[in-house]
Amino acid sequence: MGFLKGLLVGIIVIVLVVVLGLGYLGFVPGVSKILGTDKPRDLGIRYTDADLKSITSKNHVQRVVLESAPDIKSSFVLKGKQTINNVFTDKEITARLGQSDVWALNPFTDVQVKIGENGVVEASGVVRVDRLKGYALATGVPPEAVDAISKGMDKYKIPRISFPAYVKGTLSIKDNRVDINLSELDIGKIPIPKEVFSQLKGPFEDFVYQRLTSGGYGSLYIKSLSFSNGKMSFSGDIPKEIIKAKTILSGQN
Repeated sequence: MGFLKGLLVGIIVIVLVVVLGLGYLGFVPGVSKILGTDKPRDLGIRYTDADLKSITSKNHVQRVVLESAPDIKSSFVLKGKQTINNVFTDKEITARLGQSDVWALNPFTDVQVKIGENGVVEASGVVRVDRLKGYALATGVPPEAVDAISKGMDKYKIPRISFPAYVKGTLSIKDNRVDINLSELDIGKIPIPKEVFSQLKGPFEDFVYQRLTSGGYGSLYIKSLSFSNGKMSFSGDIPKEIIKAKTILSGQN
């Protein structure tokens, strides 16, 4: 996770669509079964141990894994700050994100990222809906937003299940300001109409800016982030240390 949260903007938008967009779909009976059984789209990105070692050597982030944490907030802690300016391949990014993350509240698993020659980014993976509330609390999302997420899920009867998602589009960040343009978004086997996520563009970009500047990722400053020719170029500040816990002793729900 860590500094690659900037990259995951494209996937995090799925969370907002789940909360806000499925009301549009009405969450018809039978959809949860489709969402729960399908596998994430295979983007054909295959990485090796060399790719994982390479990205680890490039970002210089020390990762500390705790067996347990007393509460949600202490299960995910960022410390320190360092400046990097480097280029990462989609295989390296997938190697990092594709690993089985040890954090108890990691809401994204089985992630693949593919970067096209024209800068179009594709990402697929599994969204753990049952972990979204805890994830939001752990990373400093305002309480009112957490309540809205919870109420939205209850209102639209969104089950706490795991389901695959796929997103395609362009993404760039400059001085923590995001410009994202999606061309395709699928939740399970359901393609989301473009007008639904197009309406979320402005609010989502503002949400990400606030999260990067004053939220749980306060030590993450993205001077510039762009994609082209199978690579991501990143310049900015990232944490020196990320502390995660495998289990949480209280308050996980």
